[in-house]
Amino acid sequence: MNIYTIARNAQGNAARAHHLRDSPGNQAMRAMHLPHSGLLGQSLAMATLRERMQRLLAAEHALREGAPPTVLIEGETGAGKQVVARALHDGGPRAGQPFVELNCGALPSHLVEAELFGYERGAFTDARERKRGLVEAADGGTLFLDEIGEAEPATQVKLLKLLEDRRFRRLGALQDQAVDLRVICATHRSLPEMVARGEFRADLYYRLRVLSLRLPPLRERAADIVLLARHHLQDHARRYARTAPAFTACGHAWLQAQPWPGNVRELRHAMEQVILMHEGDTVDAAALHALLASAHATPTPVVPIDLPDDLNLARQEQRLIQAALARRGHNVTQAAQLLGISRDTLRYRLQRQAGAEHP
Repeated sequence: MNIYTIARNAQGNAARAHHLRDSPGNQAMRAMHLPHSGLLGQSLAMATLRERMQRLLAAEHALREGAPPTVLIEGETGAGKQVVARALHDGGPRAGQPFVELNCGALPSHLVEAELFGYERGAFTDARERKRGLVEAADGGTLFLDEIGEAEPATQVKLLKLLEDRRFRRLGALQDQAVDLRVICATHRSLPEMVARGEFRADLYYRLRVLSLRLPPLRERAADIVLLARHHLQDHARRYARTAPAFTACGHAWLQAQPWPGNVRELRHAMEQVILMHEGDTVDAAALHALLASAHATPTPVVPIDLPDDLNLARQEQRLIQAALARRGHNVTQAAQLLGISRDTLRYRLQRQAGAEHP
């Protein structure tokens, strides 16, 4: 895709996004602003996402009883799922209450449960005093569960009860406690595929996706790349008390031509590198390539291995040893060198094979 195609697509998406903003019924939601700069973007994909978020926030402000719906944010790593969750909290009626976050893949299952639900004194070894969990800490506010696809089955069962009853029980406690919170979850994995494989509870999945929001990867937002790059460049310039250089036209084209597999997070870190290492008032394609090309190098492809039909480890070991001996004229020392093991190790394995053949 060349720069002219990118420009035409950007103009078309901007026009459709403008129509989306001005469509009937959206004027009443304009007061529901989304305060986070991480949601910057002129692309149709981001305009659609913001419009869905604004509708949700308008409904939450009008909600008279009960908890707001659970939201599932789907998107690749680095796309900004935490930013979307924070924007939903800060733009909603619970903005003044706690926003509590837990990455479900950062801790083993038993620690995730202890962190989420808390525990009573003596509930397990080292539980010397009662501890409130994150669910209790989020009472009145928002609980954000990042990487929900990494939650272990035991944790999934307790999360299902929390979502259905709005009640939880500390580890080691005898009674449940009621809690008032809204739950937002995020994942970079395909939960429907995990459900099909039996790795994720179907009933929990359907409870999580009352409303789902898809955060598009940066490669689907070519019209937003330069805007985001400028924003993060200026932000890092302010942090380091430096003057942000300007991108040239070829610099814009270089930025838009990159795949950005790490999405907005990768772009933000790249702009920090530009601020720290680049000298000059402008940044062109050559400068960006010199600074950042190593991060965008094509990875070395994995060469497939032709595996034999017989994958029995003992028999394959025997075949390798016999092949090495034949290749080295049955010289044990040289065969051991070819196999990458010591002479004594090879002798031991030969003796073990002989014993297996003649017990």
